[in-house]
Amino acid sequence: MADSRSCVIFGEPGSGKTAIYRELEALNIRPDGRPVRLIVHWRPAPLPPEEHSGLPWVSRLTREMLDACASALVHHLYRFPEDYTGVSEWVQERIIWFIHRYTLGPPEVRWKPLAEGSEPGAPLIRQVLGAPVPTVLYNDAPSEMVLAELLSAVKGLGMEGIWVMTDGLEGWASVAPEHLTESLKAFLSTLSLFSPSGPVYKLFLPAEMEPAVSRASGMARRRIEGIRIRWDPSMLQGLVERRLAFAFGKETFSLDQLCSAPTLRKWLEKVGGTSPREWLDQVAVLAEYYMANPQDTPIGEETWKRLRQEHPPRFYLDEERRQVRIGGRLVNLEDLPAKAYDMLCYLYRHSGQVVTKAELYFRVYLGKERIPRPGDDGYEAPTQYAGLIDTNLWRLRQAIEPDPREPVLLLTRRGHGVVLQVRW
Repeated sequence: MADSRSCVIFGEPGSGKTAIYRELEALNIRPDGRPVRLIVHWRPAPLPPEEHSGLPWVSRLTREMLDACASALVHHLYRFPEDYTGVSEWVQERIIWFIHRYTLGPPEVRWKPLAEGSEPGAPLIRQVLGAPVPTVLYNDAPSEMVLAELLSAVKGLGMEGIWVMTDGLEGWASVAPEHLTESLKAFLSTLSLFSPSGPVYKLFLPAEMEPAVSRASGMARRRIEGIRIRWDPSMLQGLVERRLAFAFGKETFSLDQLCSAPTLRKWLEKVGGTSPREWLDQVAVLAEYYMANPQDTPIGEETWKRLRQEHPPRFYLDEERRQVRIGGRLVNLEDLPAKAYDMLCYLYRHSGQVVTKAELYFRVYLGKERIPRPGDDGYEAPTQYAGLIDTNLWRLRQAIEPDPREPVLLLTRRGHGVVLQVRW
């Protein structure tokens, strides 16, 4: 991932994309704090469907990316003004031209806070904003020529190149997945943006975008490499045990030393899936208990079962896609009967609250606005619908519980109803 090729890194939530992103950023900082390359942070937003066609669409994405490059360049000058003052006139001309030409909006307004800032680079920003703008390329110059000029200027400043880096698109992927996928697919199919004389791209994308994005021309023609972050259980256990050893100040520390429950490893595989974050989340409650209750023996089975009920897996329901994420595991609910799914949605909207079987039957199963009382039209005694509701609750537990025999998500409050424990 750290070489000079453009790549798209796909990963599930909690797989470590952001940790790798930050590590790549750190690799670009020299010991004296100066950057090895110009790091451009670009977070593309999905375009609306009516713009999903033709060159204007790609041009808009490219303009946003060039604006992010201009922003990175301005902030570099603000932090390291001496880089600019010590270079040749042709480098300075290209810097002035690029900032003025490719900042979205008036540069003097956009960068005014920096020009009026307190850092040593503020006078330089004022100078650049007030300088006459040279003509380096004609206005309609193709993007590959623009990026080549930018790269030459960046190298003139003493940096090795440009990395355009993208992360944090999970929010857009959940709100407008098709729009975002099509936007990035079109961008990655614009081969002129991925020439050797341009930036290197490091894009971290949600795993569900991989099938569609991998069909982009840039990836099909090997100008961009696709990488999938994969963890197997043994790797995840090793990661967790190294973290435990660090936390307890020991050279080594195994899961068996922490907890003797024979089903712990199976639970972690089921709940944590392939996500380091979720494995660590489930082990954290055990580690906290172990620290708070110093002992010579590992935590036993009963204590562990109590702790996991107090600290259930994270739970998120995507009603539109009929999917639920439980810890690091994504569960499709297409096979769940419609009424059982409706009950799950109702419980999710009332998470943490006790919901009676009467509510589930009359308000969800029958779709009534209120629960009838004895003597009202449509009233039915609990004995007439309890079995139906229990069957649907059983189906829900089979679908969502890591261990349906000992539920930690959908709990019964005897004599009152059920509650869905949701922790985001």
